[in-house]
Amino acid sequence: MTPDLTICLPDRLHPVSRMFLEAWLAGDMSTSSFLRWFHMPNSDYLEVGQCLLTVVAGG
Repeated sequence: MTPDLTICLPDRLHPVSRMFLEAWLAGDMSTSSFLRWFHMPNSDYLEVGQCLLTVVAGG
């Protein structure tokens, strides 16, 4: 079952952050790299990245 990531995402996600998210979900990026780069376009995404990690980890 795929986790519902939409509970974490803002209405409009910056395209660069979306690229990092898709790479991470595909397994093409480590979690540490994802957390490092995902928020670069918008520092508000720090909390979004943590939320996504929590949802994907299952709790």
